[in-house]
Amino acid sequence: MNKAHHAPPRANALIEALRGLGYSMATALADIIDNSIAACADTVKVQFSWKGASSTITVFDNGEGMDRAALHRAMRLGETSPLDIRPAHDLGRFGLGLKTASFSQCRRLTVASVKNRTLNCLRWDLDVVAASVDDGWYLLEGPQEGSESLLEPVTSGASGTLVLWEVLDRVVTAGYQEQDFLDAMDKVEQHLALVFHRFLQRPSPRLRLFINERLVTPVDPFLLNHPATWTSQTVKLASEGGVIEIQCHVLPHKDRLNAREHDIAAGPDGWTAQQGFYVYRNKRLLVAGSWLGLGQGRTWTKEEAHRLARIRLDIPNTADTDWKIDVRKSTARPPVMVRLRLTRLAEDTRKRARRVFAHRGRVAGLGDKQPFTEAWRTEHFNGGVRYRIDENHIAVKACLLYTSDAADE
Repeated sequence: MNKAHHAPPRANALIEALRGLGYSMATALADIIDNSIAACADTVKVQFSWKGASSTITVFDNGEGMDRAALHRAMRLGETSPLDIRPAHDLGRFGLGLKTASFSQCRRLTVASVKNRTLNCLRWDLDVVAASVDDGWYLLEGPQEGSESLLEPVTSGASGTLVLWEVLDRVVTAGYQEQDFLDAMDKVEQHLALVFHRFLQRPSPRLRLFINERLVTPVDPFLLNHPATWTSQTVKLASEGGVIEIQCHVLPHKDRLNAREHDIAAGPDGWTAQQGFYVYRNKRLLVAGSWLGLGQGRTWTKEEAHRLARIRLDIPNTADTDWKIDVRKSTARPPVMVRLRLTRLAEDTRKRARRVFAHRGRVAGLGDKQPFTEAWRTEHFNGGVRYRIDENHIAVKACLLYTSDAADE
C-alpha cells in the first residue's frame, strides 16, 4: 500500500482563489436568494446601505431559519457534495453558493438565523483567516463588534435568516461613489426581476422580493399575456437526468407593442441579445437567451431576423451533471441525447420568428389609394432577411437631392 500524506488546503489561499469564480453582484445575490426560497421564505428583503468604505448589503428572509447545527453546516465550505441526493425543489448543488457568492463581494460574511425564537450567528472574516498561523479554518461566533444593530430585522421574528456583507472590497474600490452604488442596485433589480420572475408573477406570487423596501416587479421574457405572442404546446423529453420540458414562443412584431412592452422585452442588452433558449432549473432562470451551441450545419449566432424567438426549457435538479451546471448556476450545455430534438424545435421557432419579423416589410394600401412603394429592398440570404435603403426610390432621391442642394448653399 502506498504511503498517504494528509494535505488539507490552506484556508487563506483557497478562499482567495474562490473569490475569483466570476460572480457579479447580481449573480451573487441571486445565489443567496436561492437559499431563502429553499428555506420556504415568501418574503425576501435586500437592503443596500451606502456608507463609503463601510457600506453594507443585507438579505433578510422570513423562512424557516436554522438551528446552531444547521447554520454551522451552511457556513462550512463543501459541506454538501454535488453527488448527494437532494429534495426535488432544492435550488442548490455544490454546497458552496452562500460562501463563494458572498466572498466574491466582501471580506466579512455574517449569517444570523432564528429558529424557534432562538438566535444563532456565525461569521467568516477573511482578514482573520489571512492572519491565522495554522490552516485558518475558523468560524467566529456572533457579529463584528459595532454591527449588532444590522441584525435587527431577524432578531424580532420567530424564524428567518439574515445574510450580512461587510467590507465590500470587491465593490467599493478606488473612485467608487454613491451613484455607482445606486447604479449597481438598479442592475441587481433588473437581474433578479428576470431570474426569479416565475416566483414573483402575479396574481399568486410564491415570493415577494424587495430592494430597499421597493417591491420588485417580475419581467416575463416571453410576454405571455400579450395576445399576439405565439406559444407552442409543451413538449416533454426523457433524458438520463429526468424529464425536461420545452415550450417555444415567438414574440409580437414591434408594431404590436406599446413602449413599455417593447422596453421590457428588449431587456438591458437589447432585442437581439435576448433571443434563444431560456434554461430554468426548478423555475429559477439559469441561462437567459442562448442558442446553447446548437445549429443546423453551423452553430447559430444571434441575428436580427431571429430576435423574436425565445424558448423556455425546464430541467430538474437531477439533470445538473448531464447539463454541466456550474457553481454560479449561469451556464448549461444540453446532453447529446436531446440536442437533435432541441435543434429541430428551435429551427421551427426561428422560421416562425423570421416570418413575424419580416412583416415590417409588408405595406398595405390605405382606402382606395394605391399601395405605398417600399423605400427599402428586401434581401434574403441563408442567415435570414436584411433590408437596404433603395436609393432609386422617389422619396429617397428627393431627400438626397435636398441634402445635396443644402450643402451647395
